[in-house]
Amino acid sequence: MKNRPVSFLILSLLLISSCMEHDLTSLSSEIDVEYNLAIPLIHSTTRLGDLLPENENMSTDDDGLIRISFRQDSIAEILSDSLLVIENQEPTLEEFTVGEIAIPAFTSNVTIVMGDLTSNLDPTISSQISEAIDYSQDFGSAYFPPIEEQSGGVYNAQGSDQFHSVFISEGQLSITITNNLAIDLSVLNLRLRNTIDNSVVGLFEFSNVQSGSVSSSIVTLDGVSLYSDLSMEILDLASPGTGTNPLDQSQWVPISNSDELELVIEGEGLVATEGMVKFPAQSGPDSTFVVDMDFDDDVEIDFIEIAAGQFVYSFNSDLNTTLELTLEIPQLVDENNNSFIELIQIVNSGLVTNSVSLENYTFDFSNSLNQLQVIYSSQILASQNYVSYDETNEISLTIGMEDLEFNLIQGYFGQLEEIIAEEVLDLDLSVLADISSGIILESPKLIFSADNSIGIPFEIDLALVGENGTGLINLAGPLLEIASDQMSQTTFDNTNSQLPELIALNPTAITYSGSVISNPIGNTGLPNILRPNTSIVLGFEMDLPLHLRIQDALTKDTLDLSFDFDSPADKIESVKMKLRTQNEFPLDVGLSMFFEDSISGAILDSLTIDLLEAAPVDENGRTIEAIIYKSNIVINADQFEALLNSNRTILDIRMNSYNSENTAIKLYTDYEFIIDAGIIVELKM
Repeated sequence: MKNRPVSFLILSLLLISSCMEHDLTSLSSEIDVEYNLAIPLIHSTTRLGDLLPENENMSTDDDGLIRISFRQDSIAEILSDSLLVIENQEPTLEEFTVGEIAIPAFTSNVTIVMGDLTSNLDPTISSQISEAIDYSQDFGSAYFPPIEEQSGGVYNAQGSDQFHSVFISEGQLSITITNNLAIDLSVLNLRLRNTIDNSVVGLFEFSNVQSGSVSSSIVTLDGVSLYSDLSMEILDLASPGTGTNPLDQSQWVPISNSDELELVIEGEGLVATEGMVKFPAQSGPDSTFVVDMDFDDDVEIDFIEIAAGQFVYSFNSDLNTTLELTLEIPQLVDENNNSFIELIQIVNSGLVTNSVSLENYTFDFSNSLNQLQVIYSSQILASQNYVSYDETNEISLTIGMEDLEFNLIQGYFGQLEEIIAEEVLDLDLSVLADISSGIILESPKLIFSADNSIGIPFEIDLALVGENGTGLINLAGPLLEIASDQMSQTTFDNTNSQLPELIALNPTAITYSGSVISNPIGNTGLPNILRPNTSIVLGFEMDLPLHLRIQDALTKDTLDLSFDFDSPADKIESVKMKLRTQNEFPLDVGLSMFFEDSISGAILDSLTIDLLEAAPVDENGRTIEAIIYKSNIVINADQFEALLNSNRTILDIRMNSYNSENTAIKLYTDYEFIIDAGIIVELKM
């Protein structure tokens, strides 16, 4: 009988058959044993604890209060790795053109001796000068005839050995003349040409260049091609000689074929846009560009300690010389707090790809919101051979980051949302139905615990729904507020949720789902901290003390019935059922008894017992004293015959809390129900 529901403790009031010892002592004080026949039915003492179903979730407090408890430490887990994933950063491409390059200054010397110059003059004047040279050789000086303005021949000149040919966008070319001739030059106009294509580089004009003096002429180069092989043409040459009087020996001068004009050609500040050059050592393109980290808009990261990952870069250059590239990222610092610097050398044109481990590096975004500054600079190394060059020569830089894993991320991660997929809660409330139907618990508690090892506050909107074949109830409780790096608890009870109604539904299934959002009240100024392998573990504990209300709880029970009575009916004067109960149970009980022939299934008769009143309780729901109930129930001949012909009785019981449906009572294991019952048959004389 211990496995019968609590309703059976009420059924036990009127057990019709029992294997227990029979004792009519308390019933027979008024019986005349000579004319009356007493048939004992039951004498039973039942404790509430004996009638409860066996269930691993049921326990008793020290004072005997019965409670049902459930606990599950983990029903859902939100992993830190799912909250903020550092994706591979899409490669950032930057392209640079080399642009103009500076050509080193150069100097080239051209010497024009008198003999060469004379041979290029008008034959008449050339003959006169030759005679004067011969005379001067014999006598130490001679008359030098005037030279009328005329051309003076073409002479080879060597340009810079740093290029074969270049197109000059800016710069200047100068020619400095030292006049080591014995005569003054009143006019000297020079034309500098490129030997290869005979194109003009520049015109240089001199006037009144005295013997023994130095004079210079400068031309600006803009959009001029310049080759290394040059030719110097004397367009115009004029000299007063030693005057117009050949006999004035005071004006005569020593003359020699080795007298010379010294010309110094200098190129300075030359800038080239293309050509065949020996690249000079110089600074190449430099720039600073910004790489935006691929985070959501409202995420603001302070720093990231990197556990693993690769910084991947590639350079591609069509510049035909060696290029040294320096890449610096101030926001990426190593364990010694040094900024990331990588020196790359590209030998001649081509593609260079490489990767650098970022283990033990840190992204420090404290002064740059989610951005990396990439400082790029280059150095063009000197080349030993001529190579083609164009200002449109391009250098491309591609950088990215792959397979990043972190040890720690700090900042504000925004309001990230995770979904808790629908699952069935491992919670079997059928034990309440085993006790009785119609139970409404007065003080149930469902406590959700969140063990949050993530340094971020969260809010969980949890939907808990119970359903059976007749309907469903949504718990409709408060949001779960979860502090960062703490264990948090949220309690659902009858003041803030529909927990009593959900339990009273006796659901066959309880499902849960929901959503988790980080930083529910936004950015409070306290940094979020995220570490790998941390999580929020959501668990629950349900505490159901049997402090309850029972309203019109209906239950049935069936008991075997057996009599050993063979007196003829005409000898029976009357039959009574004598009943005495001592009730410590705080429940009102209405009872109906149906006598059945189990073979035919026919109900032969029935009895309705007066209301059995509940024992009164104090303000804490504890029974104050037992209620003793005595009753004599007259059974007529038909009822008695039906009783004799029945082999079992069906008990219909309706239970209610004491006094009214709004009164809550508590169930203690030490509550007792004592019942004495028997049949008194009065015989005729």
